[in-house]
Amino acid sequence: MDQQKPLQKPKPLKLQDQEPKPCQHIRILDCDKPVSRIFYECYHCFQGLLSECDSSQPVRDVEVVCPTCGKSAIRLVTNKVISTTSIPSPWGD
Repeated sequence: MDQQKPLQKPKPLKLQDQEPKPCQHIRILDCDKPVSRIFYECYHCFQGLLSECDSSQPVRDVEVVCPTCGKSAIRLVTNKVISTTSIPSPWGD
């Protein structure tokens, strides 16, 4: 008779050992309309931004550049970004 090793449960991850990963605030409005509005913070400088997007088909990955720092603020799945405006961050300290 073959003896098999008993199955072992995987060890749980220790949360203390993991470094926190940066996150990004985002709020999507009017996603059921042809033009949706997205409020978010720049991933790099945390400037509040408002983008209006044409969500008609076909959609693709669009990289939005922050008008304040010039870096990639966010990547959106949309047809095209109509406008991006700097605003006070709704999530500011």
